[in-house]
Amino acid sequence: MQFERDLWRRFGRNTRGNALAHAERIELLDTAALKGETAQAGLAVHQATDRQRSVRLLEYAFMLREIARRTGDVACLANAGRAAERAVKLAVDDPTRIAARLELAQCSLLGADLFGDSLAAEAAHSRLTTLEAEERLGVDDRIVAMGLKARLLARNALTDNDLNAAVEAAGAFDEAVELSDERLRTSGDGRILAANLRLHRADMLVGFGVQLKEATLLRQAETDLAQVSAQIDRDRLPITWARAEALRGAALAACGALDADEDEISRGATALSVSMGHLPLAHSALDTARTSHALGVVLMTLGEICDDDRLFDEAITAFDRALEPFEANPEIAQRPVCAYDRAIAITRRAERHGDTVSLDYAERAFKAELSGLEPSLDPVAWAVVQVALARVYSARAALTGDEGQRSRATLALATALDVFTERGLRSLAEVVMSSLEQLKTRA
Repeated sequence: MQFERDLWRRFGRNTRGNALAHAERIELLDTAALKGETAQAGLAVHQATDRQRSVRLLEYAFMLREIARRTGDVACLANAGRAAERAVKLAVDDPTRIAARLELAQCSLLGADLFGDSLAAEAAHSRLTTLEAEERLGVDDRIVAMGLKARLLARNALTDNDLNAAVEAAGAFDEAVELSDERLRTSGDGRILAANLRLHRADMLVGFGVQLKEATLLRQAETDLAQVSAQIDRDRLPITWARAEALRGAALAACGALDADEDEISRGATALSVSMGHLPLAHSALDTARTSHALGVVLMTLGEICDDDRLFDEAITAFDRALEPFEANPEIAQRPVCAYDRAIAITRRAERHGDTVSLDYAERAFKAELSGLEPSLDPVAWAVVQVALARVYSARAALTGDEGQRSRATLALATALDVFTERGLRSLAEVVMSSLEQLKTRA
């Protein structure tokens, strides 16, 4: 599907240069078309009068940030931040300066989300705190600022598994959602902002529902996401709709996994597949990759419950499809997690057969991957394969009683732990530490 099919008919090629610098309109373009329009927006900055330059810079920053969000391009995000900083300095009125400062905070938060950069998250928090102290925010800007602060609270709560912080984040989201809904009712504006606030709130609920194994949170998130999907036009807002449907699918599947309900997990997998089908890779590579990763996890869960090896094969295919966009920008935080899940799918498929032949096959596959990696250039990918090999060694030790295999597993996990700890990959480090403890217990 070409989402830009109606764009020029609706807005025309003779509109002003910033016609696409709008959250609802920009979704109609695939990434290639967006890059072309962003280049034109950059040219408009140089052609603008002194009075208009800050506005053009703000539009340019917004479009660059969206490219970075879709692709994980570090350079685009850095350029977006620089354009926003220039817009702050050159702003000739309060609304433009405030909007530019908010854009700068959003660039920092995106850096934290994409690359797991805790310093970027701290910068976003500092910028928002300073902004609220120094500026008089209107309703629209206040909603944006409240949403950003709620996302930062949710991020910290999930990282620390802090339930009290999660409650605080939920309250912040509720306040922002209520205000945005009121604005939408009175003015008809801000539909996409209201939808995105609900998406971020639901994302937090799903995260905590999975961590705490709490079905109530997952079902609340699924209900909210079903409302979002029903209320927005999937053709005018293809990215927002696909994100909502993918997150709804993940929530359904997580509920099904808690109850061992294969029908509910299947419904979750279907929602994820529909989301992927609606949003081609060319439109937003990272959104598609995240959905494919989630689908792989769900298929792996379904394979366990249904005792079907073919579902493990489909899961591995989904992980491979997800890793393609991540490989273009290896610093993306989700890449090692996806690689780890793929490795676990391969290993688990071998473990399920309960024979050394299957484990030998998995070991050869991982060692082949390892031979193509340079630890100094890509230490995280190297460490992920070490974890996968450790899983194979551990499984073989359980089958044969060979303590040498258990020692090899311990060594592989210890080397991987050093890498994950050094790189600040907390979730993977915790998985490795848990595996080491299990090995010690078995020994």
